[in-house]
Amino acid sequence: MIPRKGSKVMCLDDVQYRWIAYSTPKGTEVRIEAAEIPGSQMLIAQVPKLFNLKWIPDIIDYGLENGWEAGDEGEPLYIRKNRDTFRLLEDHEIPE
Repeated sequence: MIPRKGSKVMCLDDVQYRWIAYSTPKGTEVRIEAAEIPGSQMLIAQVPKLFNLKWIPDIIDYGLENGWEAGDEGEPLYIRKNRDTFRLLEDHEIPE
C-alpha cells in the first residue's frame, strides 16, 4: 500500500492513481496503485535517476496494456524504462 503522506494523486482517463517515487542505487523506483482502492495490485517502474513527471501517464498506460489490473488484488507488475519505451521485467530481474 502506498502511504498518503509523501505520495501524489494523478487522474488519467477518469481514474485516480496514487504514486510515489523512491531513489534507489540503480535509479528511481515509481510505485503506482489505484487511489480509491488502497492495497490493490501495484505497478512498479524502474526509471533513470533523472525522473521526469511526464512519464507517469506512459507508465500507467503501459502497465494497463500489459496486464496490470489497477483495481484488483495481485502481485506487483514490474516494468523498466528503456530509451523510448518500457518493457516488462522477467522474474530474475525483479528485486527481492
